[in-house]
Amino acid sequence: MGIPKPILKLVWKNTEKGDIKRLAMQSAPDGVKEICDIPYIDDGKWQHKLDVYYPEDKENEQLPVIVDIHGGGWMYGDKELNKYYNMVLASKGFTVFSMSYTLWPETIVPEQLKEIAEALLWINNNLSSYPCDRKKIMLTGDSAGGQLALYSAVLSRSSVLRDVFSVKDCGLKFTCLGLVSVVADMGSNSIISLYTKGMWGKNYASSPTSRYMNFRDIAKFSNLPPTVLITSSGDVIAQRQTISTYNKIKELGVRTELYNYGKADGKHLPHVFSVLYPYSEYGNDAIDNMLNFYRDTF
Repeated sequence: MGIPKPILKLVWKNTEKGDIKRLAMQSAPDGVKEICDIPYIDDGKWQHKLDVYYPEDKENEQLPVIVDIHGGGWMYGDKELNKYYNMVLASKGFTVFSMSYTLWPETIVPEQLKEIAEALLWINNNLSSYPCDRKKIMLTGDSAGGQLALYSAVLSRSSVLRDVFSVKDCGLKFTCLGLVSVVADMGSNSIISLYTKGMWGKNYASSPTSRYMNFRDIAKFSNLPPTVLITSSGDVIAQRQTISTYNKIKELGVRTELYNYGKADGKHLPHVFSVLYPYSEYGNDAIDNMLNFYRDTF
């Protein structure tokens, strides 16, 4: 038995109010070009569109690429949530792609992974239209978006799992993975599973994908690229999961780094603080740590 949908919708409605206020107080950095609402599936749905950001003065260069997947508990938000975060990333010398995807309960997590694979395939087929270096691509996501990024990275490297999930080969070779407050275990017996299990479908237990609801279940297929993770002491939603994911990835022999922030100015930094507040001192520091890790993989 999961958490009733009306309660979940109320929680995210309150989150939306906070996001509206937060985004209204932020603005675009100078010198970043944005190309918005490009369909990656030509079906007219707003969920199937992506944005591209890059420095205006570097449009004739081949820049390292970042592909970002927004969070929102698999049931809230769109690419606009991470707009200024992505523009900050672009301002630091990167071409950034950011997509929306269909949300639960209109769809389920395995179907979201199919949509993201379509977005990644579109990016693969259109990299040459933008200032992109195909040999330098980082996939990143925060919270639920971190889970979708982690799974997408694994699926991109495992034909076996692509068959299980019925996901297309996106053709991209990721050189780095960035996970911010990742919720990687959706089928665990922890209290969070009351929220997450239903997002794999009403009859999820009979689905072939139900065996792979936790990162530990797909780890043997992973062959992950170098991975950097970010969390904080105030990350009540995902600090433990981010740390356990880091430990599992480290056990696999993958080069990895964890940035686990403590208090800042006497206060605990919240869940996905670097995404929410990219202009803050500590948000910018976390972003720089992630990007420096990425640069070290070149």
